[in-house]
Parts: sequence; structure tokens; C-alpha cells
Amino acid sequence: MLFVCCSGLFLLVSSLTSLNVALPELQADLGATTSDLQWIIDSYAVVFGGLLLTGGSIGDRIGRRPALTIGFALVALGGLAGGLADSVGTIIAARSITGLGGAMLLPATLSTLTDVFGDRERPRAIALWAGIAGAGGAFGPAIGGWLITVGSWNAVFWMNLVMAGIGIAATIIIVPKLPGVVSGPLDPIGAVLSTSAIGLILLAVIEAPSHPTSLIVIGPAVTGIVLVVLFIRHEGRSPAPMLPLSIFDSPVRCSGLITLLCAAVGFAGVIFVAALMLQIGWRESALATGLLLVPIGVAELATSFKTPGWCLTYGSGPVIATGLVVMACGYSAMALTPVGDRLVFVVAGVVAGIGNGLTIPPSVERVVGNTESDLAGVVAGANETAIELGASLGVAILGGIQRVVFENGLPPGVSSESVDAALKNADVETVLGAYLSGSRAALAAAAIAVLVAFPFAIRVRPPNDTEPSG
Repeated sequence: MLFVCCSGLFLLVSSLTSLNVALPELQADLGATTSDLQWIIDSYAVVFGGLLLTGGSIGDRIGRRPALTIGFALVALGGLAGGLADSVGTIIAARSITGLGGAMLLPATLSTLTDVFGDRERPRAIALWAGIAGAGGAFGPAIGGWLITVGSWNAVFWMNLVMAGIGIAATIIIVPKLPGVVSGPLDPIGAVLSTSAIGLILLAVIEAPSHPTSLIVIGPAVTGIVLVVLFIRHEGRSPAPMLPLSIFDSPVRCSGLITLLCAAVGFAGVIFVAALMLQIGWRESALATGLLLVPIGVAELATSFKTPGWCLTYGSGPVIATGLVVMACGYSAMALTPVGDRLVFVVAGVVAGIGNGLTIPPSVERVVGNTESDLAGVVAGANETAIELGASLGVAILGGIQRVVFENGLPPGVSSESVDAALKNADVETVLGAYLSGSRAALAAAAIAVLVAFPFAIRVRPPNDTEPSG
């Protein structure tokens, strides 16, 4: 069962990041603009993030096995649509379908772990789950780079189809058929309000860097905030709420959610920015780019196995806070790496991965640990919503910083729609210098973003947390 949960998680995260290295090929093949590239990445995030709470609530009612099966099937459908795509719009639609499948699949993987494993085994199971997530995020570009080298960008989607098919078979064979743990009715009003609110807020965040004062940003942002208020009021009055507000009474859980959000801003933003920087600024191939990002995942996975023991010895707060600082150091080192210095970049990635491995597992445990079985899916959905919201913010904000600095570094009148467009009216040194400056600024911003969570991590300690020794 742990295999199914972790393989489903690896599929989702690797499919999300594997497309990053295909962006230059998509831009050249389909004439995609920089804004199109962000939407290819973020269309998944808007649907996925918007429906996570609903997906977790449905999984609590229909059971983990059906939720996993439906999730894998939708991911397979998204892979099929993407593999056959011949336009930016079709790819965005395919990514949206994959996001819908992820919203069913991911809460089911985490809630299954909280149901199956007891207090002693659960931290290590969650550590493996979190390590696999990081590995998927970092291995995704390498897998995508290899597929592009031997085929084309469409192969990235065909991989999703194949892996999802394997996931369906494994779910049917391995996961027992258990009834849902909640028998009450769904909360359709809560589902509509939460999905609309998160989706609109993500839309505003994604569009804000391009035109912060336009109606396409202000309208969704204001509407999303109003819907959040209405959602909170509805859930507080509903006899069968989709998201019981009592789960936020715990300061430990809230600190975990904030930490996960900030860490996701850094990680997702860095993978997006670094993949483009390596290919466009450094002129690395898609495969080389993927391989240069792999050490982040390897270091995170290796560190995740040790983290539960360190939390028992030193307490989760100091371990998480240390991880945030180490992560920030890694991202800062990436920003300062000289062009073409692969060794320094890999070492910086290893440092960042170690920071992720120290931070993510205990933060997830803070969110989902000691959760009642009937709330496991909802709490898992809240956990993943924080991560996905952070990931969307990371791609939007760091991608926006990269783009704005790039635009300001170009001579007047030179198009900033893409690097290729800029090269038509400016010399290579000027264009690539501006692009690299934008990339470095974005990577430095990632270091600042993860440190925002530092006070929340260090000040809140679970009641049963170990007192730091020494």
C-alpha cells in the first residue's frame, strides 16, 4: 500500500516538473509566449489547488481505493490529451485534466498513510512520502530531458499515461477495498465556494506580475477573498461541513501549513526558474538541465530518512528551522553560481535538497499527525492545498521577478515576449545578461521566501515534542 501511495505521489510531482525542461521546445514548436509557458505550468495548479479540499472530502466518503483509481484514471486521460496535443490551448486543457486527477489522487495517498500507520510508524512513512515528493520534483526534469532527447515534448505526456496505467493496476491489486470513513452527505455549497475561491486567488496571483493593476487581477482577487469569507461563514454554520474549522484550532497544525506553503514557494519557483535559466542562459540541453537538478531530490530523499530520528532527539521546531536556513543557503548559492559552473550548481542543489529534507517531513507530520480517521482526507487536502498554493505562488512570483528584471535589462523598444523575440533586435550578450540577471534575482527571492516561515517553525512546539538536548 505504501508503494501505491508513493508511486502515485511520484507520478504527480514528476509530471508537474518534467514539463519545465520542455518549455523551450514548446515555445519554439507552438510559438508560445512567456505568459503561455506560465499558464501551461499553472493551469494544473489552478485546478489541482482549487479542488484539493473537495477531492479529500470525496475520498473520505467513497473510500481510498476508489479515490486512487479515479485519480489515476484522470491523470491518464490528461496524459493522452497532452500526447495528442498540437496547440497551447490543448496542452493547457490536458494539464487541467491532470490537475483534476491529482486533486483526487494526492489527498488519498496521504490520508491512506495516516489511516494505516500508527503513531510510531507514521513519522517514518510520512518522511518517505515527503522524500518521494521531493525526489519526484527534482527527478521530473531529468526524466523529461531524457524523453525530449530520445523523442519530443509529447513524450512527457505519454509517460504520464503509462505511469498512471501502472498505478491503476497496482491500486486494484494491492490496495484493499475499504469503505469510506465518513457517511454523511457531501457539502456542495462548501465545495463550490472553496473551489471558486482558491481558483480565483490563484488566477490573480498568476496574472499579477504581468499587469498588477488590471481588472483581470483585481477582479478575481477581490472575488476570491469575498468567497473565502463566505466559505468560512458557511462551514461554521453547516451541520456537515466539508472543512471543519476546528482543524485550525491547533497552532501546531497551522505552523505546519505555513511552513509547507513557504517551502513550496521556494522549491517550485526554483525548479521553474532554474530549468529555464540552465537551458536559455547557460545553453544546456534539456537532458543536462534535468540531470543538474536531480541532486536536489537525491539529497532531500536521503535526508528525509534521517529527519524523524533527529526530531526525536532535538525537537521538530529546531530541525524545521535549521532546514529552512539550509534551504535558503542553497538557493542563494544557486543565484551566485557563475555561468557554466556545473559543480558549484550541483553542490548548491545538494544543500537546498538537504534543507528540504529537514523541513518537509516534520512539517507534514505537524499537519496530519494524530488526525481522526474521519478527517484524514480533509486534513490531507488542506496539507496539499498549502503546498500547491505555495507552488503556484512560487512559479508566479519568482517567474514574474525573472520576467520583470529581464524586461528592465533590455534596451528600449526591444520585445521581452521571449528571449528569441529579444534577440531579433538586440545582441546576444545584452539579452542573455538580462535574462541571467532576472534568474538570479528570482533565486535570491526564493531564499527570502522560505525564511518567512522561520519564526512559525521555531516558536510552536507540539505538546509531545522532545526537549532539545544539549
